Amino acid sequence: MLLALDIGNSNIVIGASHNGEWTQQWRIQTDTDKTADEYAVLFANLFNDEGLSYSNFDRIIISSVVPQLTQTISQVFEKRSHTQALILNGKVETGIKVKTKSPQSVGADLIADAVGAYELFEEDCIVVDFGTATTVIAVRKPGELIGGSICAGLKVTVDALVGKAAQLSQIPLEPPADVIGRNTMESMQSGLVLGHICMIEGLIDRMKSQMGNPVKVLATGGLSEKIGAHTDYFDVIDPMLTLDGLRLIMKRQ
Repeated sequence: MLLALDIGNSNIVIGASHNGEWTQQWRIQTDTDKTADEYAVLFANLFNDEGLSYSNFDRIIISSVVPQLTQTISQVFEKRSHTQALILNGKVETGIKVKTKSPQSVGADLIADAVGAYELFEEDCIVVDFGTATTVIAVRKPGELIGGSICAGLKVTVDALVGKAAQLSQIPLEPPADVIGRNTMESMQSGLVLGHICMIEGLIDRMKSQMGNPVKVLATGGLSEKIGAHTDYFDVIDPMLTLDGLRLIMKRQ
């Protein structure tokens, strides 16, 4: 059984896969202060709730953008599953070539996104990942991640604005009925939520123009379904894309 972990700045997304199908999925908060033993107990409880244990996993792959946790969590599984986790980095054969100016600086999650998207479309594509940061990456034939954009994520932007403006309060991450807000709450929703969508649509348009060919667009990440419901720019919305990319990478080893 395969266990895939995507360690992000805000959340750790975990998926268990059997025969190519995701059977369980968990999402927990990223906490760099937790020790290996604390994570070991947390994972054990998650698995136990589904009738699983560490011993069920004979293949483990980790994508991480949190260096403090990469080794901590991989050691948890090495000790308890007796399986050495594959840590996704530039040395791993993924089926995708990273053609940026500094390939070693590309996040492992973005590589996994590129692998999953190109496997799905097998043609030029753009992936928008709505996470702590909102990333927009371009992948072209015959399977090359050529670059992209990194923006502040929607929740990060909201938290920053609320934290700096004493008269503003937290708002639901939903667009208002009209772009012209009629009160402070609606105006914030218009500027933040609709503004974020407009930014992404603009980046997609510019990337499509630069790539030149017909391009498919896919959305993933924790807010992909919520935001994707308010734009017609996405051909596919798949919150599992990063984990699917990790599953494919492990299959190719």
